[in-house]
Amino acid sequence: MDGLDGKVVVVAGGGGGTGRATARLLGASGARVVVGDIDADRAEEVATAIRADGGEAVAQTFDMGDPASTSDLIGAAVERFGRLDGLHNVAGNPSAHRHDGDVVSTPDETWDLQLRSHLLAYAAACRTAIPLMLDGGGGSIVNTSSNAARGAGTTRIAYQAAKAGVETLTRHVAATWGKRGVRCNALSYGVVLTDNARAQLSPEFFAAALAQTWSPRLGEPDDVAGIAALLLSDAGAWINGQVIDVNGGMLLTG
Repeated sequence: MDGLDGKVVVVAGGGGGTGRATARLLGASGARVVVGDIDADRAEEVATAIRADGGEAVAQTFDMGDPASTSDLIGAAVERFGRLDGLHNVAGNPSAHRHDGDVVSTPDETWDLQLRSHLLAYAAACRTAIPLMLDGGGGSIVNTSSNAARGAGTTRIAYQAAKAGVETLTRHVAATWGKRGVRCNALSYGVVLTDNARAQLSPEFFAAALAQTWSPRLGEPDDVAGIAALLLSDAGAWINGQVIDVNGGMLLTG
C-alpha cells in the first residue's frame, strides 16, 4: 500500500482478527505501528511479526473500557515515534453480547457495557488523538462499525445502537476537524471470519449470512485490511466522513 511510509499509526485492537491483518499490512507498507490489545501476548506476537518482516512496531497493552488506558496507548505512539498520523479503532468486546437481546429484555448493565465498549471507547480514543494529529498537521482516523447499525435486527439492540453512534461520531469528527487536516471514516463490516467469529457463531448463522451476500464467500480479515490501510494512507486523502460497507454485497435485511 502506497502513502504509508514513515507514518505512525495506532491500531487499537491489533492483536487479532481484522486489527491484526491491518497492523501487519501497515507494517509491511512502511508505517510505524503501535499494536494495542487487551491481550499483551497477542499484541507482542503481532509486533514481533511486523519487525521480523522488516517493519517497525511496538506492542502496548490497553483496555478499551478504560479511557485512561486508551489515552496511554495513543500517548505511547508519540513517546516512541514522536508523532501520531493514524488511528484505527477496531477493538471490540464479544462478552458484551451475552445478554443483549431486544429492547424489552436487555438489562441496563448490558446497555452500559455495549455503549462503553463499542462507542465511548472510540470517543475517548478520538478525544486523545485529535489534538495530537492537529499538532502534527493532520491525520486519519478509521473507526469500525457494523452492518448491524443499519439492519432491522431483532436482537443485540444495544450493540446496534452503539455502532450507529460510531457512525455519527465519525461524521462529527470529519465535519469538525476535516478542514484542519484530520480525516475520519468508518468501515461497516458484514460477516468476517475472524477467529472470534468462528468460535462463537454457528454454521447455521454463516449459511444464513452467505445467502444474503452477493459474493461466493464470506469475508476474511485481509479483505478489510486493504481498505483500512487505504483510508489511513495518503492515497485516501480525499475520502472523509464516509461509512464504507465492507460486506461482500450483504443485503441489510436482518
